[in-house]
Amino acid sequence: MPGGIANFLSGLCNELSRRGHKIYVQVNKMPGSEIFDVNQPYKIIRYDLPKRLCSLVIGGYLIKQCIRKRPDIIFLGHVFGTRGFFALLVHWCFRIPYVILIHGGHLPLARVSKTNKIAVFSLLNSAELLIANSQYTSNLLLEKGFSKNKIRILNPGVDTDYFFPLEDKKEIEKIKKQYCQVHTILIVNVARLVPKKNHIKLIEALSEIMKNKKQVKGIIAGDGPERERLEELIASKGLFNEIILIGNVDHMQVRDLMRAADIVALPSILINGHHESFGIVAMEAASCNKPVIVGSKGGQADTVIHGKTGLIVDAENAFEIAKAINGLIENLHMAKQLGVAGRKRVVEKFAWAKSAEKAEKIFQGLMSKST
Repeated sequence: MPGGIANFLSGLCNELSRRGHKIYVQVNKMPGSEIFDVNQPYKIIRYDLPKRLCSLVIGGYLIKQCIRKRPDIIFLGHVFGTRGFFALLVHWCFRIPYVILIHGGHLPLARVSKTNKIAVFSLLNSAELLIANSQYTSNLLLEKGFSKNKIRILNPGVDTDYFFPLEDKKEIEKIKKQYCQVHTILIVNVARLVPKKNHIKLIEALSEIMKNKKQVKGIIAGDGPERERLEELIASKGLFNEIILIGNVDHMQVRDLMRAADIVALPSILINGHHESFGIVAMEAASCNKPVIVGSKGGQADTVIHGKTGLIVDAENAFEIAKAINGLIENLHMAKQLGVAGRKRVVEKFAWAKSAEKAEKIFQGLMSKST
């Protein structure tokens, strides 16, 4: 499964291209990238080179493009690496503004070493704008001393035409039967198996629920370094058949899982400086009319209005997660209402058209300022 930021950048480039903007993307070559690239409405230049050498080549191409075509704006998808240095160099030489997408994880990582911290904050300070992917990330930037005037919030969008609820009950049952019986309560989690995603507490919560409720099944989609540890935990609780780790899934399988789910539980936490800076999966689930449970720490809280479109819990407490899930199981009518309200909010505020419109206003304001 591609990461949330990769999906964010891809979706934004798609929507802006459809609106008539000319976009060039420079990036490393990845497995299967040829199939992906040919279907995009914007130009992608890839380099099949070692990482450091690739950054140098991308930097050289950027300078060449600035001489030949003079882009209006340079958009950095992350703050680290040699590419940031080239954006700064181009800014000095050609007076072309650059902006940086900040997604929370940049700021804790900047504390790793003094040299890295100096480099990162020099690049941030010289940027024309810092694009925060959530209110939470914006608050982190403010805490670091960056001016409010330098920060703009641009949430990732959701393809609401792809992630939409199925009305045909038979179709929903057909999907659900792939994972459990039709009348079983299906609780779904889609996330990389890493500590901040908090699968241990989720499994503990499901274990407590399953002591009293037999018609409940948990599906966890994703893979990562925590897999073996999670499998051992599930085995220790004797829940081989009740909580299933299904590994990585593709985009269509994610949508199918959302549609089949009764509840989507994504209780991420803050751990060792790592956190969820937004929560695109929560928005995709909401777009499918599903009630979502998220953690109170980090940017996930931006994705839910507590008690109206989903539930926000203290995700460090397995009892609180269990209580929230159990409450929705006991009141499926309320769960459905939360899902419907969630879909409405996503369509009105987080659809890609809304995100692209906001991005246009940000970039147009920047261009008028630089002319």
